[in-house]
Amino acid sequence: MKRTHGWLAVAALAVAALAAGCTTDPVKRAAGSGDGFVGSTACGTCHQDHYKGWTDTYHSKMVRPARDGLLKDAVDNWAKDSKGNAGPTKANITGTPAKLDDVVYVIGSKWKQRFLVKNPQTGNHQFLDKQWNRATNAWEGYGQKNDWETQCSTCHATGFRITAYDPANLKAMKTTMTEKNTGCEACHGPGAKHASSRSKADIFNPRNAPKAEADKVCGYCHIRTENSNWRTAQGSVSEHLPHPVLGETYKAGQDDWTMWYADKVLMVGIHADEPVTKNYPKTDLNNAFNIDEAAQKSGYFEALKHHQQYQEHLQTKHAKAGLLACIDCHSSHGAPKKEVAAAAACTGCHGASMDPKKMMPGLAQTAGGLMMRSHAFNPNPRAPRGTTADQLPPPVYAYPK
Repeated sequence: MKRTHGWLAVAALAVAALAAGCTTDPVKRAAGSGDGFVGSTACGTCHQDHYKGWTDTYHSKMVRPARDGLLKDAVDNWAKDSKGNAGPTKANITGTPAKLDDVVYVIGSKWKQRFLVKNPQTGNHQFLDKQWNRATNAWEGYGQKNDWETQCSTCHATGFRITAYDPANLKAMKTTMTEKNTGCEACHGPGAKHASSRSKADIFNPRNAPKAEADKVCGYCHIRTENSNWRTAQGSVSEHLPHPVLGETYKAGQDDWTMWYADKVLMVGIHADEPVTKNYPKTDLNNAFNIDEAAQKSGYFEALKHHQQYQEHLQTKHAKAGLLACIDCHSSHGAPKKEVAAAAACTGCHGASMDPKKMMPGLAQTAGGLMMRSHAFNPNPRAPRGTTADQLPPPVYAYPK
């Protein structure tokens, strides 16, 4: 496997940064970075319609304070659900007892909901031992034992950066971010220059980029990786992709994350020597794609785990021929546009009889009985395996505005 010397590489990177006069102090580094991120609220002062549409999407609601985002069903069944399953009782990393009042943030609300409490060992946040499944209206076990900030945050936040990193003392790692959630600048890049000049040339617009480049903006998060270049505070290989330079952050339209540290990250379906046609034992990418006889015959290796849409999409004729990008079917500026765009994109080429939902069965599991729709567009699609998001009613929150 690759990545065997990831810690040594990071240590060398940190030393080089210090030698160049780069501070690892999170406050000083963030204040002096000049990265140009202004936050989605600033974007909304001019782009009011797009901003309002974005606030209605799940990109804007992935991470919320408990009071804003707790699901009513989860709160009503906190002690025990109707099936007799006990709710969350302890924190996953420290093992300490936890109750509803301890929850600081909630993660998700469309498919499922997970719960974050403080981790006093690091000052970050850790998950509780249960997640709420919206399809079954029941509690199920959740065993993630890594700090949210050092495992998930490049996709759950915008302008995320690691500001202090010592491979010998990972619990002392420091991180910061411009804003929680997938904000405007996650897709358009830093907005300060554009906000000052009002010039379209000073902001990245995926719709004006080549389709493969636009897809990389979505692919940065809608992908499954195993990263040993930046480990979690608990010493595990991480799932996200922080910028290779200490104190820097991903900038859409500027950074090619697929080449950041290719020898230190397992990126199945992206790198030529890591194809989707085989398994990767003892990694999170093991059994991540269908590689059975039917897949080998058809040439479509559909995902079995969630957030692998980009790795499926790259297998398609759409991507290989540059016919369709993610944003041709999906809009980050509002859910109603998404459904219209998806239907029009399919029927425009394939005719009115084309049913996208039949071509995109629910195959990749994201929770018990909950399945992501396939993005491989197999002409001989497999039978669906479970409930998909469009079959779920809208979330109901415990403390509606």
